[in-house]
Amino acid sequence: MKEQIFYQFLVVIMLLSSSQIQGERCDDSGIEFLRGCPDSIDKELPTPPRPSQDCCTLVRIIGMKCICEVINKRIEAVIDMQKLVNVAAACGSPLAPGSHCGSYLVPGGMVRHHHG
Repeated sequence: MKEQIFYQFLVVIMLLSSSQIQGERCDDSGIEFLRGCPDSIDKELPTPPRPSQDCCTLVRIIGMKCICEVINKRIEAVIDMQKLVNVAAACGSPLAPGSHCGSYLVPGGMVRHHHG
C-alpha cells in the first residue's frame, strides 16, 4: 500500500518539476489535487473528519495559489468551496480571508479592518 502512495507522490513531483521548468501555469497539478482529495471537497460525498495525508501532501506540493488558479465555474459546480477552504486550513496552508479562490471569496476578510 505504501509503495503505491510513494509512487503517486513521485509522479506528482515529476509532473510539478516538468511544468515548472517550462514555466507553464499549474493546470495539471491543480487538477491532480482535485483528483487526490475528492471526498474532502466534493459537494455530494460525506466529508471525512480531516483530509487524508495524501490530500495534504498535494496541498503542500502544489500550493493553494495554484489550486485556486485552476478552479473554474465547472469545477466550482461540483466541489464545495467552503470545504476547500477547510481543507487548506486543516493541511496547514490556510487561504487568506478576503482573497479569491476561483470566483469564490474566502470569508472572514471583512470582519476586522487593518489600518496602515
